[in-house]
Amino acid sequence: MKRNSFYILILIFALSNYCFAQGNKIKNQPKYDKKILHFGFCLGIFTNNFKINPVEDLSTVPGYYGFTLNPEPGYKIGIITNFRLSEHWDFRYIPSFATSQRNIIFDVTDPITGERKMVERDIQSSFVENPFELKFKSDRIDNYRWYLLGGVKHSLDLASKKKVEDDNIFKIENNDFAVEFGLGLDFYFEFFKFSPQIKTSFGVRNLKVEDGTYLVEGIDELYSRSILINFTFE
Repeated sequence: MKRNSFYILILIFALSNYCFAQGNKIKNQPKYDKKILHFGFCLGIFTNNFKINPVEDLSTVPGYYGFTLNPEPGYKIGIITNFRLSEHWDFRYIPSFATSQRNIIFDVTDPITGERKMVERDIQSSFVENPFELKFKSDRIDNYRWYLLGGVKHSLDLASKKKVEDDNIFKIENNDFAVEFGLGLDFYFEFFKFSPQIKTSFGVRNLKVEDGTYLVEGIDELYSRSILINFTFE
């Protein structure tokens, strides 16, 4: 996913250089940014991961040696509602649906057999997300302009197994709150505006569920983290 993020940044710079080289061309949709309200949709791919803080002294947890994370790509689709606040500021609401899987591999001693082994837990999630963000736009140059994003997001995991009584399931909270930051580039075409962007999300709620299973004993706090490569059409 890090390599994909690098490629998308290269694409953004290449497209911006191309547009700049076209200088003094006729502007597409010259009054587009004067609209008070407009709509669109977005499609994205992301990695959804965790930031796990172990207990202060892991050696005090018998048979618990550590854990590793193995995230997989997820997918997202959303509807954009954009309110113009000023020449350089917009307010955006983007209700979205996203799906992903996160894997945690625990290095532990099995409490039944006494055997040290790697125990993998897959956490599948389907999110309904409600992001609210502010968009700061640079001055428009011909048919493109840079922008920065910042905002907050609430996520509800529809696939959560928080209340399922099964010791073979690693449970997390189904509600999460996060702050988000991003960078992108608007391209104005004759009939629509296209924008590639990259966003990072930092969960602020501890998602750990105290379910009494031995796999959570070595974990103090667990937060969501994600990197999103997004494409918007407005």
